[in-house]
Amino acid sequence: MWRQLTAVFERLTDSEEPRCIIIRGAGEQAFAAGGDIEEFVHCRDTLEKAMAYHAQAGAAMQAIADCRHPTIALIHGACIGGGLEVATQCDLRICGQSARFGAPINRLGFSMYPVELAGLLRLAGRSTVLEMLLEGRILSAAEAYAKGLVTRVVADDQVTDEAYASARRVAAGAPLVARWHKQWLRRLQDERAL
Repeated sequence: MWRQLTAVFERLTDSEEPRCIIIRGAGEQAFAAGGDIEEFVHCRDTLEKAMAYHAQAGAAMQAIADCRHPTIALIHGACIGGGLEVATQCDLRICGQSARFGAPINRLGFSMYPVELAGLLRLAGRSTVLEMLLEGRILSAAEAYAKGLVTRVVADDQVTDEAYASARRVAAGAPLVARWHKQWLRRLQDERAL
């Protein structure tokens, strides 16, 4: 999945056609409920495999973050673990009132890797990230909004309509200006990090 996500975003970034990209889960049950715990036994059972796995996940996160077109995460239900990592790379995050956010890996025996933490830290800050990771807390949509993780919370039955309406508003603007704003904000964030 991580390799496919990277390839898709590299193609989208190279294309002149997109005006706005929406990322969403299949259906309306969850954006992403997190990684398959059973997969960890096979995909992360050695340091070498774990590092390869996180390199692929990191490449996907970077591909989303580097996308020159505006991105929106349309979030229904659970936005957990890797799903949260994906959502934090998007420019806007629109969710329903019943959405839940977290990365409850504190009992799994491994940490979230730095490249995967970067988007979460950028949006929510150190204390919120530590609260989520150390306690394994799952935040409600209202808490996620208050802590800066989401852009907008709407009624569950309005999430899709609101995300697509937002995408239409973005697409109505000048695409070069949207790209410039993304680029300038990234530069400003990078300068502050120094």
